[in-house]
Formats: sequence, structure tokens, C-alpha cells
Amino acid sequence: MIFSELVGYMAAIVGASIFLPQVVQTIKTKDTKSLSLPTFLLLNLNNSLWLTYGLLTTDTAIVLSQIFVLPMSLIILFYKFRYG
Repeated sequence: MIFSELVGYMAAIVGASIFLPQVVQTIKTKDTKSLSLPTFLLLNLNNSLWLTYGLLTTDTAIVLSQIFVLPMSLIILFYKFRYG
């Protein structure tokens, strides 16, 4: 594995873990009042586009990160619509 691939996988791991604390907090409290709806709408669009790009270019690191990040950001968006 070359260094750039290693960096890509490390970035995928860190990127995938970014939303975990927010998802846990949101599920526990169901409190989304302080979360910005436009931010999470754009975030989900961005994650969808990155996943599509990763699939089209067969970039495994991007695909792996988005497979974890997209569902977490969709969970937050779902809670925002339901409880926000």
C-alpha cells in the first residue's frame, strides 16, 4: 500500500467517526433544535455526491467513508424532521 492510500484510509476512518457523537446525542435526547436544517440538507447532498464520485472513480477510501457517514447524517436529518 502506498502512502497516499494509507492517508486516504485514515481520512475515511476519521471522516466516518465525525458524526458518531452527534448521532448518539441526537438519538438519546431527540433534541435537534440547535441543529441547522440547511446545514444537514447540504451535508447529505454533499455526502451523496461524494459517494457517487467514489463509486464512479472506484476510490475505495471515499466509498468506505461515505458508506458510514451518509447513513449517520441521514439519521440526524430524520430526527431533525421528526423532532426538530
